[in-house]
Amino acid sequence: MTPTTPEAWIDDVRTALESQGRRPLIEFLQRQRWFAGKGRPLVDVRVLDALDLSTDNERRCVALVGVEYRGQASERYAMPLLLCPAQGQEEALHIVPWPSTSEPSHQAWLCDASRDTRTWKHLYAAIGQNRELLGQAGCLIGRTFSQGREELAKPVGDVAVLSVEQSNTSVVFDGRAILKWIRKWDAGINPDSEMLEFLTTRTTCPHVPQLWGLMMYEHGPEETDQPATTAVVQQFVPNSGDGWKFTLAHLDSLWEEAGPATARSHDELVAGLTDSCAPYLQDVHRLGSITADLHVALASISDIDAFRPERITMDDIDHWQGLMEEQADAVCRDLRSLEMDQLRAAGMSSDEIPSWRTAARNTFAALAELSRHATSKIRHHGDFHLGQVLKTRDGFVIIDFEGEPARPLEERRAKTCPLKDVAGMLRSFNYAIHTAWRQRTRSSEPQWAAEWERAVREAFLTGYQTVAKPGIASFLPRTWDQALHVIRAYELDKVFYELRYELRHRPQWLAIPAAGIRALLS
Repeated sequence: MTPTTPEAWIDDVRTALESQGRRPLIEFLQRQRWFAGKGRPLVDVRVLDALDLSTDNERRCVALVGVEYRGQASERYAMPLLLCPAQGQEEALHIVPWPSTSEPSHQAWLCDASRDTRTWKHLYAAIGQNRELLGQAGCLIGRTFSQGREELAKPVGDVAVLSVEQSNTSVVFDGRAILKWIRKWDAGINPDSEMLEFLTTRTTCPHVPQLWGLMMYEHGPEETDQPATTAVVQQFVPNSGDGWKFTLAHLDSLWEEAGPATARSHDELVAGLTDSCAPYLQDVHRLGSITADLHVALASISDIDAFRPERITMDDIDHWQGLMEEQADAVCRDLRSLEMDQLRAAGMSSDEIPSWRTAARNTFAALAELSRHATSKIRHHGDFHLGQVLKTRDGFVIIDFEGEPARPLEERRAKTCPLKDVAGMLRSFNYAIHTAWRQRTRSSEPQWAAEWERAVREAFLTGYQTVAKPGIASFLPRTWDQALHVIRAYELDKVFYELRYELRHRPQWLAIPAAGIRALLS
C-alpha cells in the first residue's frame, strides 16, 4: 500500500466511500443487522466524518455516515474500517476498492473492521487513557469512571467480538470488561450510560454491571448538536446466558418430562408442574424481587433532576392513554386490511377486531388509578424482557438500559410508571412458552402451557411485591389490586405493539399476540 499521511488517508476514505455513486456503501449498510433503515426509501448517504485510528503499519478509522430518507428524516451510523490487501479477504467484508495505484501489488479494499480485534483494542485503550481521537469535523473523547480506572489500565490479552446479532456491537476483553459500540449515533444523553452511571455511583443497587468508561463524539465548534455517546464500557458479568435462553432450556426440559399431557387432569397437571418447575419458579420469584429493587433504586434520589420522582398528573395520564389508544386504533385498522385467510391463520376473525378497540380504551382507563393516589413517575428500564437479564449463579443481572432503539432519546429518558417494565416481562414469559411450543411441534398447544404461565406470572409478581409494597413505594398505587389493573393496561398496550411488529416482520406469528389480547380482554 502506498504510504500516506493520516490527513491524506482520511481524505481518501471519504473519496472511496462516496465513489461509484455510493451504491457499494448503500448495499453494505442494507446487509447489516444493526442498520435500522431496511425497506425505507434512501435519498442520500454521505460521509460526515472520519476519525483516524492508524498505527505506523496499519490504516484504521471510524467513519460516521449520514443516511437521509424520503421525507427529510436522517440517521447517523458509525463504522470501524480497515484498509486490507486485495487478496485473502472475505467478500462480505469488502465495502469499496481503495483508489488504485500503478502497481497491482498495491491494490486494496476498504473493509469492515467489526471483527478486527486490534481495532477494538485501540478504541478500548483510548477510553481507558481518556484520549481524544481527532476527525475532520469533530473528535472522539474517552472518559473513565473512578470504579473502572484500575481495570481499564490493565493490559489486554484476549478480545472476543460477540457473534450475537443485535443493533450494537459488543466486545469482551479478557472476560473482565465488555464494550458496547453504539452503531446508530443520536445527539444527546444516552439512557444506557446515564442509567448505569446513576445506579453504580449514586445507589447501592447490586443487580446491574458497573459502568467503567464511555466514549463521546463531539462536533466542531461551529456545530450546535449535542455530543453523542458512541461506546459504553461495563464490568463483564460471568453468566450462563440471558433469561430467554435460560427459560427456553427450562421449557425444553419440561417438555421432555411432561410432553403434551393430553390425558392428565387439572389437579394432576398442577401437582406435576409444582414439582418439576420448583427451581425455575424460585428463580422467577428472585427476578421479580430484583426488578423491584431496580425500581426502588431509581426512585431513591431526589437531588438529580433526571431521576427525581415526580407526581403523576392527569396531563400525564391523558398523554399516555392517548398514545396507547392511537397505537391500538392503528393496529386494528391494519388488521382489518388483512385477507380472510390471513386472519383465520392467526386465529382471528374480522368480527372481533372492532370490539378490541372499545375494550382496549376501557382497559387503558385504569391508568387513572395512578393520578388518584399521588403516585410517582420515575425512570424505568424501558425495554424489559427475558433477553435483558443475564442468569448468574446467584440470580440475575439487568442489562441494556437503552430503551427501545427506534424511539427518540427524549422519549426513552422520560419518566413514567415502572409497572410498564413488569408488563413487559410478563409478556416475555408468554412469548417464551409459545416459542418453545413452535420449536417443538405444529400440533396443538400442550395442556400444561396455561398452568405454567399462570404459575410463572404469580411467582414473578409475588417476588416483586416482597420488595415494592403498595402504600410504601411511591411509584405504586395504594393497593395491589389497583396495581394489577395498571399492569393489565400496560400488558395490553405491549400486545398491540407486538401485533404491529408481527404484522410488519413475522405475520406467521400473529396468533401469539392475538391470543394475548383475548386473554387480557376476557
